[in-house]
Amino acid sequence: MHWLFEIFESKSDQARLVAILVSALVAIFVVLLNQWFVVKRARKELLISKIEELYVASSEYVSACRNILYALNEDEHRSEHGYFNPPRQLVDEIGDSLSKIEMICGLYFPEIDFDPDKYRIWNMEIIKAAEKGTVPPEEEGYMMHEDAWSHVRSSRATLDVLCGDLMRQYGR
Repeated sequence: MHWLFEIFESKSDQARLVAILVSALVAIFVVLLNQWFVVKRARKELLISKIEELYVASSEYVSACRNILYALNEDEHRSEHGYFNPPRQLVDEIGDSLSKIEMICGLYFPEIDFDPDKYRIWNMEIIKAAEKGTVPPEEEGYMMHEDAWSHVRSSRATLDVLCGDLMRQYGR
């Protein structure tokens, strides 16, 4: 350490050393600050892209639910005994969409308590009754059908609010 004092013996050399050290510290600070901003911006862009994916998955879910309800009225999805055979593709789309929503929420937005069981098509009594081949009385069947549509509208509204809240929170 003594050799350092000998090298920077004169006041001008000491001033130069201090200037170099201060410049180095400022440069390191600027690099670290820049890196912090870059990471923050990249995280924000990632979250925004995940919100977009979440919105697309929720739209796919609602679309598949609507299509299943439309399929209830189509003879091609009924067995010869009157049982409803929901189109497998639509059932898969609903499950896939719910899985994607659950994954995105779990990985990127853990503060959201997304419960996929609230969105399963089996929560719609009309689907269960149609699959069993039980035909409820006309008024009860109408109410079950309306309840199913209400489930779809409610799901759409809930998922829209979820996506909207995330957009407001992370889209700034």
